[in-house]
Amino acid sequence: MHDHKPFSLADFQRANGNKKLSEMDYVQAVYATTPLHFDFLISYARLFSPEIKVVDGRAFILELFDSERHQELMAATQDADHAQYWMNLLEITGLFDELTTEQATELAKIIAACWNRTLLAEHESSCGEARYIADLDSGEVFITITKQSL
Repeated sequence: MHDHKPFSLADFQRANGNKKLSEMDYVQAVYATTPLHFDFLISYARLFSPEIKVVDGRAFILELFDSERHQELMAATQDADHAQYWMNLLEITGLFDELTTEQATELAKIIAACWNRTLLAEHESSCGEARYIADLDSGEVFITITKQSL
């Protein structure tokens, strides 16, 4: 485990004699063998627990929100749901381009659940719902927040 190459949870458990180790033990082992800057850790945590801004009754991921772009979308479409959908759209397969479609979908499901818990806790989910979109033809996986049905 000390050759600084990525290793899976299963690899970690095998290397430790298949002892009952938690995923937190795995995280600690990866961190101990892979230098990650504190800024990366914070940015990664915010992927799962982002700050949310509400504009006109719709939730937006603060990190993705651009007032000028929002105004452009609203002027072009007059559709607040459309603007919310596109401004919150994040391509998971673009962010983590080495993931398979199945892996990206699994990750997107977890992120959507986290975003929905935040929406529910902070806004009673009235401002939109996080959803993942898996396009099996292209292999692309996205996540967004929207009030419209997909």
